[in-house]
Amino acid sequence: MLLSCVFAATAFSGVAHAQASSTNEIEELVVTAEKREQSLQDVPVAVSAFTDERREIVGINSVQDLTNFTPGLAYSTNNDRASLRGIGRFSNNRSTEGGLAMYNDGFYTSSVTAFAQSTLFLERTEVLRGPQGTLYGKNAIGGALNIISKRPTDDFYAEARGSYGNYDSKALEAAVSGPLFAGIRGRLAGSWGNIGKGVFENLNPAVPDEGNRGTVWTVEGQLDGSLADGKLDWWLKHSTTEWHTLGRGPGGRTTAAYGFRVIDNPLQAPLTPNSAAFGTTSALPGNTCQFCYNTDDGNFINLESNTTTLNVTFHAQNFDIKYITGLTYYDYRLQTDLDGTSRQAPFLLGPLANPLFGLPGQPATVSPIYFPRQHNQYQEEVWWFSNEINIASTHDGPLQWLFGVYQYREGSNYRLSDARFPDDARFETPILFSATAPTSTVAAAPNPLRRYAVGESENKNESYAAFGQVDWQATEEIKVTAGLRYTYDEKTSFEGARLFCLYTATCPVSRVNGRPVDVTAVASPGFSTIGGVQVTDPSVVGGVAGIYTDPTTGLRHRTLNENWSALTGTFGVDWKPDADTLAYAKYSRGYKAGGFDSGTTTLQTFVTTDKETIDAYEVGLKKTFGGRLQANVSAFFYDYQDIQIPLSFFNETLGANQTRFINVPKAENYGLEIETIWQPIDRLQILANYSYLNAKIKKGVFSPDPDDPLALQPGAQIAPATAQAANACIPGRTPPACSLLANVNQDISGYRLPSSTPHRIALNANYTWELEQGNLTLSGNYVWRAATYYSVFNTYYNKAKSYGTTDFRMLFNDRDDRFTVIAYLKNAFDQRGSAGVSGTRITNNQVNNNVNHPLFNRVNQTVSYILPRTYGIEVQYRFR
Repeated sequence: MLLSCVFAATAFSGVAHAQASSTNEIEELVVTAEKREQSLQDVPVAVSAFTDERREIVGINSVQDLTNFTPGLAYSTNNDRASLRGIGRFSNNRSTEGGLAMYNDGFYTSSVTAFAQSTLFLERTEVLRGPQGTLYGKNAIGGALNIISKRPTDDFYAEARGSYGNYDSKALEAAVSGPLFAGIRGRLAGSWGNIGKGVFENLNPAVPDEGNRGTVWTVEGQLDGSLADGKLDWWLKHSTTEWHTLGRGPGGRTTAAYGFRVIDNPLQAPLTPNSAAFGTTSALPGNTCQFCYNTDDGNFINLESNTTTLNVTFHAQNFDIKYITGLTYYDYRLQTDLDGTSRQAPFLLGPLANPLFGLPGQPATVSPIYFPRQHNQYQEEVWWFSNEINIASTHDGPLQWLFGVYQYREGSNYRLSDARFPDDARFETPILFSATAPTSTVAAAPNPLRRYAVGESENKNESYAAFGQVDWQATEEIKVTAGLRYTYDEKTSFEGARLFCLYTATCPVSRVNGRPVDVTAVASPGFSTIGGVQVTDPSVVGGVAGIYTDPTTGLRHRTLNENWSALTGTFGVDWKPDADTLAYAKYSRGYKAGGFDSGTTTLQTFVTTDKETIDAYEVGLKKTFGGRLQANVSAFFYDYQDIQIPLSFFNETLGANQTRFINVPKAENYGLEIETIWQPIDRLQILANYSYLNAKIKKGVFSPDPDDPLALQPGAQIAPATAQAANACIPGRTPPACSLLANVNQDISGYRLPSSTPHRIALNANYTWELEQGNLTLSGNYVWRAATYYSVFNTYYNKAKSYGTTDFRMLFNDRDDRFTVIAYLKNAFDQRGSAGVSGTRITNNQVNNNVNHPLFNRVNQTVSYILPRTYGIEVQYRFR
């Protein structure tokens, strides 16, 4: 029959009906971790898997929730980065790679957003811990995340959900599924959610509060069928998602800033003055209240994502041939307030020294006008497609095998920086900088968008691989697994940069004529002069001659190109003495392609990294005791080499941090993970997880901390004198024998890798009462995380404190399984836990390098918070 439906009420994002069994038995869970359907307890991989029912009972309805019950998994909403066992992504640059391979129904995705979908859409979520370089390959150096969608049904089925919660949170979801015609089945699902109140308070009454606020919607359609008497199965899915939010989602407002700002120096930076705070109060908004900020421009997020996926499987007599392909278009745009104040009205700076004083009619000082409002327009416009063919054995016998080939291509337009003075029309007609004629007024290329800093890149990323894995059942109890994968990656990046100066010592003529000065040629040369020789990054196409400025746009351009390849694989032995026991030991080699730190506002010299690799050793035990207790334990050791980490240093000349993308030589990660499910009595289940992780840099590099360039903060590990500049102020040198403008290198050896929480405990207890009207389940969670560093510089301002959160849920399901009511309370005790912390240095040139200034070398702190207490109710109804 032809499906038709009208979307009706639906559920709060990620929370859905609970079909709790009458005894909450430990049921067998089937996963596809090794691209075959297997029982979770038979897979020799550390896997955390969550069905839709388990997610509903425990309350997993976001990526952050997923980290609670997945040992070693970490995620930061603020920068949209995930890591596993200390391995992840330390830069969001589109020319770099993530450390976790993410797959949506077998199709690779570089976006985490799909993993936050509700159980209306998702059947199962799987997290494979440890390198998966054989079967998953691309970016699987830390592990792989899989989500498996709910599929069309043989019989008609429809469901509607609706919810309401605090912060004016409301949501609607609906799905309809069943047979269509000629053996084809279909499924149509949609969701809409809106949160009307922000969790952060804007101290500016003229602008709405924000943070986790706005509208998100998704529509998804599926078709499937079979041909040739069931020998050929096919499945097609298309989904569209849009976000229109105010500080909700990746890059949204989750942070509060604590500390002070300089208010007595109008020229706070050598290029463009950030003088909006001149004459305001020194304390930052976070000092006033914990969830506070003060801006005049909102944190606007707009996202559009369209994905089409096709799976085709041909069933031959002793093997299956499977083809997986997909295409995604992803457009993410983020506006942020840069001046950090609510000031909009222009005001006069000064008096400032007049560089033309002495000429006829020129006064000694001038007071130029300043427009304080600044914002940045960040954009990722990305499209990617991939093709995979794998052939897997299906016959009985001791030898099972799987072979395949893979292709991936991605293109992107990436704009990291598009900083503007939107109210200052003078930026439309800048002049060119001249070192020999500082008062020159030669016109530069027009700047109609009033930008003052631009960093962008057009990128292409291609990857090809061939892989195979063989499983040999040597005896009834012992199985041997071996696999290999060859991968080739190539990347190209076409960069563009432009930078302006206003009023500062670099361009004092602008104080008189009021016109911004284009300093792109000197700030972004694309090369360095070392020993009188112009040196550029080895990946720059055409060398120095390939760097040029477009006279129409004023953008400085260059092209980067590089390729990498690797042979990775795995070897393991399983021992299964009985149906309830599996012990395994395995070795895996993982690989992540190199990349570029492209698209910055300054075309720096050394922006290419080499590939990073890992040698991983793991042992594990999966055991079920009498059907009542299930325990999965794994221990691992990683030899992690050439870790790609962007390290920043503060450039006093530019008045900003600059980043060098480098390979840190060596780290060692080791740990222990325990996952248990215990059913002491019928209808009572207790889940208990523990993870220990020690991820430290063993052989580091010498680099300055951009937030402590003079290495004056407690715990700074000053590098040897031989690794310092001759004028660096290290112990034994003081001004004037050294310069406060020279960075002091630190040794990062022994520091923990970012986001590597050393200890985590997760507990859940749920009990089901069987009533005449239906089943009532009560569920409670407690999750505790130890203190965590979020930078390779393990200092107090990069450290999040330990915290614990408690959640409660109540689910009622009627005896006919027609309707479900869920009441939830998350973060019940309103803990101020942090998912990320960073320092922001008050630059010394802001206080004229005055060591007696109270803010000299001070570091402010920015804290990314988890959501405060949330609660609500959800109602679901199923049509059969």
